[in-house]
Amino acid sequence: MRVLLTSPSKKVLLLIAAISAVLTTALAWKLLAIDHELKPYTIVSYEFAGSTERATQMFSAWGEAGREAARESLRYDVPYLLVYPFLFFALTLLAARSAPGKLALLGTWLAVAPFAAAVFDALEDLALWRALDQFQQPPGSLLQFAAIAAGVKFLLLGASGLYALVVGCLYRWR
Repeated sequence: MRVLLTSPSKKVLLLIAAISAVLTTALAWKLLAIDHELKPYTIVSYEFAGSTERATQMFSAWGEAGREAARESLRYDVPYLLVYPFLFFALTLLAARSAPGKLALLGTWLAVAPFAAAVFDALEDLALWRALDQFQQPPGSLLQFAAIAAGVKFLLLGASGLYALVVGCLYRWR
């Protein structure tokens, strides 16, 4: 992982950060717009539904239009999960390069965590799609799996993002 402390170059990382920030922001705006159609719930509340009863309650409140909005949100999550890891990777790695010793090495590991998060995000999406396809009696096991995958995803992204923010601020993004 030490190789990440020197490669790719800072210029390339800044380019990755800029491009992925634009794409991540554009997709996030679209996902937020779709989320308004899911009231009184959100796609994140669906990710963490965790049980047949809770998901059935959501599906009932949403009706067919809401379930279609949830499907649309999951469709837009595919390009989103292909883009956001690069933003987290670049920012975390830039922060790691400004840190000393073992703190820098920790940053290289946390820089790749967003790619693992994207894998969990994709698995979560698959489970949620399957549950939507069986909306009258969604399998609790799929919903529990989706909730666990979502939790791991957010844990990995949170660790990477928090590292980038704290270390980046402390060591001033050299």
